[in-house]
Amino acid sequence: MATLGVILMNNQDDVLKYTTFISTDVMDKKEIAERAYQFAGRRENVERDSVAVAQIKDFLARYPFKEKPELLRNVSPDDLYDRTSNDRFFDWLTMKTDRVGVSFTCERAIFPEAVRRFDFLKVLLTVLVSEKRSVSFKIDQNWGVIPGFGGERMIAKKLLSIYYWERVVPVFRTEHMELFSSGLGIAFKNSALQKYRKDYSLLSMGQKFELLNAGLVEFKIANMEKMTNTQFASFLYSLFLPSVLEGEKADDGAESETAKPDMDSGSGSAASEYEARIREADRMISDLRRQLVIREERIAELEQELKMKSAELAEKDSLLGQREEKVRQELSNQLKEAERQSEIEKAELKRKISELTGHVEELERVIGSRESAPALQLSGTDTDRSDVVNGEMDTFHQQGAEDGRQRLKTGIDRLDDLLNGGIPAGSQFIVYGPSFIGKELVINAFAAEGLAEGAPLIWITTDRTIDEIRAEMTSVISSYTEYEKNGLVYYIDAYSRIVGDDSVSENAAYLDENSSVETINDMANSRISSIETLVKEKGYRLVFRSVSSLSANHDIKSIFALLRQFVAHRRKDRCVGIYSVEKGIMPEQDLQIINSIMDGVIEFSTDTRNNFLAVRGICETQSRDRIQYTLEKSTINIGSFFLGRIK
Repeated sequence: MATLGVILMNNQDDVLKYTTFISTDVMDKKEIAERAYQFAGRRENVERDSVAVAQIKDFLARYPFKEKPELLRNVSPDDLYDRTSNDRFFDWLTMKTDRVGVSFTCERAIFPEAVRRFDFLKVLLTVLVSEKRSVSFKIDQNWGVIPGFGGERMIAKKLLSIYYWERVVPVFRTEHMELFSSGLGIAFKNSALQKYRKDYSLLSMGQKFELLNAGLVEFKIANMEKMTNTQFASFLYSLFLPSVLEGEKADDGAESETAKPDMDSGSGSAASEYEARIREADRMISDLRRQLVIREERIAELEQELKMKSAELAEKDSLLGQREEKVRQELSNQLKEAERQSEIEKAELKRKISELTGHVEELERVIGSRESAPALQLSGTDTDRSDVVNGEMDTFHQQGAEDGRQRLKTGIDRLDDLLNGGIPAGSQFIVYGPSFIGKELVINAFAAEGLAEGAPLIWITTDRTIDEIRAEMTSVISSYTEYEKNGLVYYIDAYSRIVGDDSVSENAAYLDENSSVETINDMANSRISSIETLVKEKGYRLVFRSVSSLSANHDIKSIFALLRQFVAHRRKDRCVGIYSVEKGIMPEQDLQIINSIMDGVIEFSTDTRNNFLAVRGICETQSRDRIQYTLEKSTINIGSFFLGRIK
């Protein structure tokens, strides 16, 4: 497996040629400034830094996401990585900016993993380039959801050092930043207490990086302002090498000393040539030792990660067992509750029938007592009796119809056929599958159909802005903005504020980064209360897009707590709710937990040539098998299945 990136420096020969092995004791600032002046004056160092800066500018010209974050919305998985090409985003980040950064390493195998979690990666990149987010917030995002992007967060740090190259020193290992800060006399531990009100050892990785980077940048500005951050990083590695190498260099020096020839026994030129060879041998030995240490560090890191993953897996297995037991218990309780409700409804119907029968018998008794009355009066009484009985029976049958499950159209005729007429009122179901396979077309058709029938629509958005949803819906139903103006469309936006979008829509409520996820349920209930009359008359539809994106900032316990309460309220309102879940974002066990509280799922899949969908649960259907479909501009065309049971 090929390794991409830079190990310590891009050109170790240049660095080691001018390396001075010193302890991490604080050096005199004047001496440091003199060494920096000498380092910056060497032609090879100037050329190396010029190349690094040019690489940064080329990258920013090709991917200007910080100045134009809207471009991220149009990025496709193929733009990020293609194993047959070396001209994609990740190729530029590693090979084509190889002069930027110290101690940067990554494996090529992690890039397909990033592409598989494409939507989640786009959210991370959007947060990273936002000017409104702190460095620590960006580093501390859940990068570890993508295998290989966790650990020291080197991908995130490399991107920060490019997009904010005038503010970030490209040193990516925390231990190296601590070493340099100590050697320069930067009191970063005291700064931690002042800035974060807690001990340095308790800081997150992002907080440490933010604190150490700020100290290094401040020192550079005060003592060597003309240096770029890329050159400053090279200078620090030439000045302070990791302490583990100091003893080795000392030993090498001793061996070189004993190997010196007698300077008086030969010519000066011969001695100089011999010393040059000794220095070259020393340089090569140091180079190899440094590479060995780096690899040993990497192996140690991987072993530590393996231990952590094993412990995490064991803990998850334990938690999964507990969760499964809780889910079983909850499902059992729900089943008992449903049976109890069914018995109550049956008892209520029996009571009404009994009351109606008694009322009819009472009418017959009254009529019988009037048999001796004139025929005209009896005729009138018979008419009255007939009207009363018929009215009571009509009321009874009407009540029975209301207790039945109304079917709501999905906006796709063939899908309605498959579902025997549509989605039963009160159903809460998942639309699940990989990206770019047609899930959004079904969701948008479902939303548009409800609006066409005059039913209010609520969007819960966690991965799109309101403008993006509006643009999609306008292509499906041209009068979409008119429905918004008439108050039929409402948004609960849990995405815009997190990515730094401060725009405001009148028909929307917003969650900020500090809001509890349970706030979504409160906002939805508040909206339903405000349009209660319209909801009773027309019902309403809800789209939750998407549940999987919540995992970027919330754990499964919080997500489950929200959805369990949220779904119960929607069922009570007889709302039809559709919940989007992207395949590959959430662990399988978390997905099963969410499935347990839903009424069913429409699952999308592909075999690279054909697309399929299958309905699980929800209601009785014409088929539970996978059914082939094709994508059209704004809908899907579902293939054949048996229709004989449709009435």
